[in-house]
Amino acid sequence: MSENSAEVQEAPKYFERLNISAVGIERVKKLIKNTIKNTINCWNDGRDLEKQTFHIIGPAGVGKTEICKQITDELSEELSVRFDCMIIKAPVLSRDDYLIPYPVVDNGTRKFEMLYSDFVPSGDDTYGIYVIDECGRGDANFQQLMWQIQNEYKVHLRDLPKGWFVVAVDNPDDPEYMMDIVDDAAGLRRMLHVYAEVNAQDFLEYAIKMNFHPAVIEFIQAHPQHLYDFKSQKLGSVYANPASWERVSNILWGVDPNGDGSVKNHLLDVEDLAAGLVNTSMTRLFIDFLKNLTIINPKDVFFNYASVRKNVLEYVNNGNNAKLSELMVGFCTYLMSSKPDRTSKTDRNVVEFLTDIPVDTAAMFITETDKYDRNSEAFLYVTNIHLDLINRSKKYKNEFYDRIIEVAEKDKR
Repeated sequence: MSENSAEVQEAPKYFERLNISAVGIERVKKLIKNTIKNTINCWNDGRDLEKQTFHIIGPAGVGKTEICKQITDELSEELSVRFDCMIIKAPVLSRDDYLIPYPVVDNGTRKFEMLYSDFVPSGDDTYGIYVIDECGRGDANFQQLMWQIQNEYKVHLRDLPKGWFVVAVDNPDDPEYMMDIVDDAAGLRRMLHVYAEVNAQDFLEYAIKMNFHPAVIEFIQAHPQHLYDFKSQKLGSVYANPASWERVSNILWGVDPNGDGSVKNHLLDVEDLAAGLVNTSMTRLFIDFLKNLTIINPKDVFFNYASVRKNVLEYVNNGNNAKLSELMVGFCTYLMSSKPDRTSKTDRNVVEFLTDIPVDTAAMFITETDKYDRNSEAFLYVTNIHLDLINRSKKYKNEFYDRIIEVAEKDKR
């Protein structure tokens, strides 16, 4: 390998260096919640299972801290016990915020005892998650105290209640972040590490559940690649991320409280405000989407394909494969996140759309679906559409499904 080619190679990402799993934020939540629940169930069955200390690593704004709150809410309901969530912000705390020695006299002998703060959970029969947020940005003395909590489940000589589980939350130790993470063997062995990667499907399911403004939901459904702007982040600019899109949603609800499209009367205000959250370049794309400028909305493909078919065929005739691929990703994302009610008309629209576009692009209807957990509602929803149309539509079977099989067989040869 030449010296120049070696220079252009990107350094491995933090999760690659650690050699750990990288999964969507919902998957992270499920893994941690079920591990805690299984541990408590083992205790109740008489097996004194050791607790895991979890370390969630992921880009800023992906929802790492938020899922800890969700886990405690869900565990409270599923285990019928109160689960608290205590979140400690490491960059703004010090060791002295936790314990202070004070003098006492015991049988005429002077000694020091420790005064513990409210940051240390108490109560033998209590349950909770102790979240150490941005531990890698705390000072060295504070990190040492946190290491004791993560490794020994105690602060100085005081044990944390048995029902409390520790979750450390960090940004990756990549150039975009100012981190001071100690990657020695002792530090790595203390925790179960998992990387939370950006996942548009997880964001959209959360956005729909939390009633984000429909304009934000539909924009990310149409353009899932705009959920997180890694390029702007690397340049040190304001960048789009799941948390910033939630704030944009709040702005839109403020000017369009009924969600009836009156946001179009406030585009100048929205543009200036949103630019401070997702940057000016991303905001221009978003404003163009709100104005509906030459953009094919995946929702229209499903419900009213006739209204956008001319634009789709224009992409096809011009050989604009990039736009067609982007539309297919958006279409699949829309179906799997919204799971809209089907009718005979919407099924016909799906057939017409998939048979209008080139087979290699249309095949993304299968390949995009195949990326999801086979037990998920999203996977089952799209799979049911596929199986129903194979059985009920000759056009779908002959011009879509059989064409895909034919191309796949040729590739094998």
